[in-house]
Amino acid sequence: MKSVKDAILEGIGKQYLYLRLRQEERVKRELNTKYEGQYRNAGLVLLFDVFMALAVVVAVALLAGVLYLLAA
Repeated sequence: MKSVKDAILEGIGKQYLYLRLRQEERVKRELNTKYEGQYRNAGLVLLFDVFMALAVVVAVALLAGVLYLLAA
């Protein structure tokens, strides 16, 4: 039985692939080659990418803040 988090990740992965690729044949090919045939893995990769983007934004903001304080 799937847990709630697996069901959520699967839904996110499925929506992400269909929005990005738009054709079922391309979605299935990408799913099998990149995500081991599981929408859950696509959701995990998307979630990881979002967190990494947020981490970069936070790091740049901290660096800008430090530079601003040093220049003042």
